[in-house]
Amino acid sequence: METVYRIKASELNKSFLDSIKMLFKKKEIEISITDMVNDETNFLLKNPSNKAHLLEAIEELYHGKNLVRFSGEEFEKYTQELLKK
Repeated sequence: METVYRIKASELNKSFLDSIKMLFKKKEIEISITDMVNDETNFLLKNPSNKAHLLEAIEELYHGKNLVRFSGEEFEKYTQELLKK
């Protein structure tokens, strides 16, 4: 079982920890904490002009505009060229 919680640090409390204990009972768990500022999508959505650009790019993707397509072989060749730099 895998679960992701996104909450503010100020919302962490004993009740929250107790609910995690109840959910996973006697299982061993791993807890990973990530600062959400590092999430690229959240970062882009915070600025209105970035949000507009991101939504425009999604719309273009939906309509198949401004796409770059290449084969797996072309991708491998390109990545090898990048690694040489």
